[in-house]
Amino acid sequence: MYEVFDFLISLASILFFAKVFGEIALKLGQNAIIGELLAGIFIGHSVLGIVHETPALSNISELGAIILLFEVGLSTDIKEFFKSSGWAMLVASVGVIVPYFLGYFVFLCFGLTDMQAIFAGAVLTATSVGITVRVFMDLKCVKTEEAKIVLGAAVIDDVIGLTMLAVILKLVTGGTVSFGTIAYISGTAVLFLLLSVVAGILIAPTIFKFISKMKQPYMVSIMGIVFCFIVSAFSTKIELAPIVGAFVAGLVLSTIKQGKEIKKDIKPIYAIFVPIFFVLMGTRVDISIFNPFVAANREILVLTGVLFVVAFVGKAVAGFAVLKKGINTLLIGISMVPRGEVGLIFAEIGLKNNVFETRDYSALVAVIMLTTFITPIILKYLILKQKNNSV
Repeated sequence: MYEVFDFLISLASILFFAKVFGEIALKLGQNAIIGELLAGIFIGHSVLGIVHETPALSNISELGAIILLFEVGLSTDIKEFFKSSGWAMLVASVGVIVPYFLGYFVFLCFGLTDMQAIFAGAVLTATSVGITVRVFMDLKCVKTEEAKIVLGAAVIDDVIGLTMLAVILKLVTGGTVSFGTIAYISGTAVLFLLLSVVAGILIAPTIFKFISKMKQPYMVSIMGIVFCFIVSAFSTKIELAPIVGAFVAGLVLSTIKQGKEIKKDIKPIYAIFVPIFFVLMGTRVDISIFNPFVAANREILVLTGVLFVVAFVGKAVAGFAVLKKGINTLLIGISMVPRGEVGLIFAEIGLKNNVFETRDYSALVAVIMLTTFITPIILKYLILKQKNNSV
């Protein structure tokens, strides 16, 4: 009985503080994700200590991550994705390679293990599509050439990142690192993505046309979620993360006539489960390690600072890969800086697989939060400056 009581109070606290802190973040011109992370720190063991992670909460948090990536897939225009210009591919590639190796060498320089360095590099490769696109939409610049390159690059970045995550997870669990292993896992991941998308596009329209004729309410959307769970489950069978399957499922359903209906109907589910994921991420941050008056903490503070510079510069330089005249390369580069939800998912998986200690995880989450905080501010300045110069 007490376990049920604690579980329900924890859920109530998570949702309540997620919305309160999220609203405060929005009032301050920030993304709600920042508020949810701060809410987790506030109600976690670092401050109030009223929420402690349990297997049940972890499972709900995992469900939140799946719903999150499902929505990202649903929000992606697959036609635009495959039409992405060579510039978008180039920006995405530079935006993955540079921060990966910078993050890898920084971790090694601080005396951490090779596996920790590999995972840290992967965390820094992520780009948050939602945060960047939201800024462009708010400032009515989503149809500019810079925005199209950024959107294409961010989507490609996500696919590369998800594939990289699958490779690294295999390395963590398998314990062997070889070119053959990496090639096999990369090939499996890409093949899974391609076959799932092609098969889904061929089959999904017929299935959902039939389902749409059924009379039970929300039947299409529920079957959409069922499809998401099935693809996520199969992705685990070939040792891919479930979020990879969730993204693929969303990508497939974005192509069908009922895709917009599914996206609309899952909003309440998204609003409940996704904040739980972010708040629980925040509860795992130990802010005591950032106390500068403790000598042992000074190294982790330096690590956080160096990682932030690496994370910012590593993505910003990607914009300068575009050599086309008339393009604001700095704007493109800064647009790739926020790590947001995908970076958090990478960091969380590293923590759950005992790759990171709490202090390393906290440093990475702090870097993700800083990049998410600062990017919208700089982007707004650069876009308004470009608008003023064009008048």
